Amino acid sequence: MKKTILLFLITIMTISLLISCGKGTSSSSEGETVEVSWWISRGEDSTYYISYEENPGIRYLETLDFNGKKVDFKFMVPVSGSERDNFNTLLMTEEYAKIFDMSYCTSTPGEMYSDGVIWDLTPYMEEYMPHYMQIINSDPTLKPYAYSNVDGEKKILTLYSMSAEVTGNFMGLNYRRDWVAKYGTNPKTGEKFTYGYTDPNDYNTYYDDVVFPSGGSDPVYISDWEWMFGIFDIAMKDLGITDGYCISILFKGYAESGGGFDSAFGGGCPLWYKDLDGNAQFGGDTESMKTYLQMMNAWYKKGWLDKNFAEHTADQIYAIESAKINSGKIGAFVGRRGNTGGQMDNGDKLTDGIMIYGARPAINDVYGSDAVKNHEPYSLYQYSRLRANICISKKASEEELKTILTMLDYLYTEQGGTLLCFGLTKEEFEVTQDKSYIKYGLTNGAVSRTHNSDGTITYNRDPSLIEDNNLASAMAAKRLTCGYYSPGFVPALNRSYDISALRCMNEWDYYLNTGYIDKSLRAQFTTDESAQYAKIYSNVDTYMSQNIPKFITGSLDVNGKDWDNYCKMLNKYSPKKVTAMYQRVFDEVK
Repeated sequence: MKKTILLFLITIMTISLLISCGKGTSSSSEGETVEVSWWISRGEDSTYYISYEENPGIRYLETLDFNGKKVDFKFMVPVSGSERDNFNTLLMTEEYAKIFDMSYCTSTPGEMYSDGVIWDLTPYMEEYMPHYMQIINSDPTLKPYAYSNVDGEKKILTLYSMSAEVTGNFMGLNYRRDWVAKYGTNPKTGEKFTYGYTDPNDYNTYYDDVVFPSGGSDPVYISDWEWMFGIFDIAMKDLGITDGYCISILFKGYAESGGGFDSAFGGGCPLWYKDLDGNAQFGGDTESMKTYLQMMNAWYKKGWLDKNFAEHTADQIYAIESAKINSGKIGAFVGRRGNTGGQMDNGDKLTDGIMIYGARPAINDVYGSDAVKNHEPYSLYQYSRLRANICISKKASEEELKTILTMLDYLYTEQGGTLLCFGLTKEEFEVTQDKSYIKYGLTNGAVSRTHNSDGTITYNRDPSLIEDNNLASAMAAKRLTCGYYSPGFVPALNRSYDISALRCMNEWDYYLNTGYIDKSLRAQFTTDESAQYAKIYSNVDTYMSQNIPKFITGSLDVNGKDWDNYCKMLNKYSPKKVTAMYQRVFDEVK
C-alpha cells in the first residue's frame, strides 16, 4: 500500500511539473517569456509613471524577440538615499534580482563570483553578445576593463555601459564672475572692468572684459585665484556679508580624485593615482601634499576658507553649505551645471545679477620648490567612457541567461543605444502607441536620424526634450546602466545645455584625466587583493580625513615634527601595498 501511494504521488508531481513547464514564464521553450528582474538604483519621478515597467523604452523592448523569446521586466528600485543599504541587504538575504547595477555594491565581481552569486559570462559572450565583444575587442582603451582577475584567470563577470565619446562633466570649480567684474580692476592698467548684458532678459548674453594676472580671461594659476580672493574680500565687505568666505572645501580637506587645488602641485592626487609614466603612486605623504597644505593653511589664516569646513561631514562636494551658495554668500565653490550662468539669481540683494563661471583646475606658481610648480593637473574627477556596470546573478537559469544576454547585446547596437539615450523613434512609437508619448506630444518620436554624406549620423531630438531634461530622461530607458552610446550621441546631448553651462563644462574638462584610477580597474584585483585593498583604503582614508584638516587649521604644524609623525603613522597602514597592486594591474594592461 505504501509503495502504491508513493508511486501515485510521484506520478502526480511529475504531471504537475510538466504542466508547470508548459505554462511557465521562465521556461526555455520557444515562444515563451523570460521574466527579467532588475535592480536599478533610481527610477523616474511619479509625475511621468508610477513604476519603471511603464517606461516607454522598456515597453518597446518587451515587443522584441531575443533568442526566440520575449522578455518581461520587473524592476526593484530602492527609496532614494537608501540605495547602498537596500542593495547590500538584498545581497545578504539572497533576495537580489537577476540583473543588478553594481554602483552601490561593497563586494567586487570576483568576490561575488567566488561566492556563487553571479555568472561567469565568458563562455557565452561570443555567441550571445557579439556586439559587446566587437566593441571591446576593437578598442584597446576599453578592453582591459572588461575582465576581472579570478585566481590569475581573466573572466567577464560584469558588463559595462560604454560611450564612444566622453560626456561633459556635471560639476567643477565655480566662481562669482560678477564680483570679479564689478569689484576688480585690470591688473596691468588699474582700470575698472566693463560688463553687462546685450539683452537684459537673457543671462546668456552676459559679457565683460575681465583679465586675470596671468593675462587671459580665465583663472589658470594659483596667483590668479589669490588675486581673485582679494576681490571677493572687497565684495563681501561692500555687501555686508559677515558669514561668507572666498571658497568652500570638502570636510576632509582634500578630494580623493584630485582635480581641485590638491592636484596643483605635481598633477597627481592625494590618494593613489597613475603618474605620467604610467606608474602607480600614492600622494598622501608627498612633497606635493605638504605644499598643498602649506597653501591651505595660509588661506585659512587669511580668512579665505570656511573656519568650520571640517564640520560639514554630511555635505556632498558639490553642495557644501548649499544654503549659503544659493544665497550668494560664497565666492567660489564646487558646483553643478544648475549653478552656472545666472540661474541662481533670486532677485535679492546678494544674488541680483549673479553670474557663475566655471574654472579649470589650477596650476601652482606660488608655493614650494620648483619641483612642485608649473605642473598641469592630470588627476581629475572626470567622466570616463565607462559609465556604469551590471552583473547577472545565478537567480537566472542558464537558459534564461542566454535570452538575457541576447537582450542586453541589443543595447550595444546603434538602435538599442538610441533607445537608452534618446528614446523611441517614430517607427518604434508606432509599434507601442505608448501613452506617455501621446500625452507629451511625441507621436513623431523622441529622436530622428540624419545620415550625413561623410558617413556620420546626426541625432535630432524633439525640442521639448532639449528644454526639459527630466522629461527627456523619463521618455528614454536611461536607468538601465548598460549599453553603448555611439558616435554622435554626446553632441546631441550637449544641445540640451545653454551657453553658460557649456562654457563651464569646457573649463571643467580643460585638462584630460589620465591619473585618477577608475574604480573599474579594481575589478582586476584578485579576491585576496580586494580584501586587502578594502582594509588599507579604510584605514588610510580615515586617518587622512582626521588629520589633514588639522594641518589646514594650524592645530598641527605642517612644517615641523607633526608632519613627520603624520607620515610615519600613515605609512604604518601600508598604502604602498595598494600601490604595488595597482602597479601589477598597470603592467598587465600594458
